[in-house]
Amino acid sequence: MHPTPVRLPDQPPLGIRLPLDFAAFRQMRHTLYRRHALLRLGECPAADHAVEHALDALATDWCRILSSRRPARHAWQILTASIEDQDPSQTSAPPTAARTLYTLLPTRQADAMLLHLQHVPPHQAADLTGLDAAMHAYYLRTAQHTLDARLAPSP
Repeated sequence: MHPTPVRLPDQPPLGIRLPLDFAAFRQMRHTLYRRHALLRLGECPAADHAVEHALDALATDWCRILSSRRPARHAWQILTASIEDQDPSQTSAPPTAARTLYTLLPTRQADAMLLHLQHVPPHQAADLTGLDAAMHAYYLRTAQHTLDARLAPSP
C-alpha cells in the first residue's frame, strides 16, 4: 500500500504523505468532529484549531492507534482532550447550551447527549466515539436521568 498525499483544507500541499487509511478516516470524520468542536467551543477558529490539533496528533501516532482494539475510541479521546485544551472562557464566544451540558454531565454522558441532540443516529454516534452501541445507549440513558434529576423543579 502506497501512502497518498493528503491536503489539509485551505492549506497548501506540504508534501507529507499520509497512509490512505488515515486519509479516509480523516475525510469521513472531519465534518462531524468540527461540528462537535464548534458546538462545544462556540467559535470557528477555536473549533478548527482543536480539530486540526487532534487530527495532527492522530496522524503522528496513526500506526499504533490503528492497531489498537478501538481506533475510533482513541481518536475521540484525542479530540475530546484537544477541545478541552481550548479554554472557552478565554474567547469572546458566548456561553453555549453545549458547554452548559458539559457542566451538568460527565464527559461521556454529555458526548452521547450532544450527539443525540444533533440527530446523529445511535449507531453512527457509537461508531464515531468508538463505543459499542449498548454502551452508547447506556450513556445516553444515564445522561437523560441525570438531567431530569438536576433540572427538575424543587418541591
